[in-house]
Amino acid sequence: MRKITVVFAAAAIVAASMALWASPSEGEARKRIIELAQSFKGVPYVYGAESPEAFDCSGFVQYVYRHAADIDIPRNSKAQYAAGTPIEKTEAKPGDIFLFDTVGGGSVSHVAIFLGDNSIIHAISEGPTTGVVLTPTNDRYFSKRYLAARYFIISPSGADKAVVDKFAADKAAVDKAAASKAAADKAAADKAAADKAAADKAAADKVAASKAPVVEVPLAQIGFTVSRPGDVFLDPIKAATGTAIAFTINNGTGKDQVFHIFFYKADKDFSKTKILREARAKIKAGEAQEIEAYTFTDPGRYRINVKTADNTQMMQRTWDVVEVAVRTNS
Repeated sequence: MRKITVVFAAAAIVAASMALWASPSEGEARKRIIELAQSFKGVPYVYGAESPEAFDCSGFVQYVYRHAADIDIPRNSKAQYAAGTPIEKTEAKPGDIFLFDTVGGGSVSHVAIFLGDNSIIHAISEGPTTGVVLTPTNDRYFSKRYLAARYFIISPSGADKAVVDKFAADKAAVDKAAASKAAADKAAADKAAADKAAADKAAADKVAASKAPVVEVPLAQIGFTVSRPGDVFLDPIKAATGTAIAFTINNGTGKDQVFHIFFYKADKDFSKTKILREARAKIKAGEAQEIEAYTFTDPGRYRINVKTADNTQMMQRTWDVVEVAVRTNS
């Protein structure tokens, strides 16, 4: 019985080693990620977009990882921060990701790919240039907002051909020893059958569960500061349909405030304007609060209004939601 167990163990080790041998090296995966990311320089930024036609920051990173290195990572920057393996910024290698707080409040809202040589590549929505751009890591804006570094690239170091050959030789020796044994006893055969039945059931359950895929909603993070009454802003960046937007409000009025926030879809006929959602936020002076994300399913022009408790109009921000054609590269 012990010999049979050793056979199964050796076979499993060989299979795992051969799979690892067939996968690209860590260096090759990092090179592919960098090359594909740089090929998208100049592609425009669209909230919630994740195709070569347009990207937001986390959609860009997810697309590059998936198509360059066959690595699936979460869709939004907060989930990428939670799922990745933490590393020090000084230990990051080209292809790892950097995460930033660009909206205030100390939480993750932006992600970039580290290129090495004190440079990152990312999709940005504000500044003199928007879209996929290269930025120095010591950039005055982003260096102050850096939060953490993460990696997802698993190195197959040590799984070279010599190791695989050794595993194969060991398996051949075990097989020869096992072949000299007349037959396994009945208890071992019964256990193997029971294990196979359990494995088959687990595989069937996994297939059944996979038939109901979970669709992850793209999440955009937008931050702004409310400081004086009457601010009106037209956002030059569009959002893709199906995108959830989470607004972070920074209280720059100089005193504690209760803000009332209204989301609505604009209409030329104001009587047809319908409030989509209302929210209330009590924010201390100088602090920030994120408003629960809202998913915009239909194209059109949308607005967010921020008022104080005494109904003073503090800010109005307008942006367009559009359909974005999705095209994938193989």
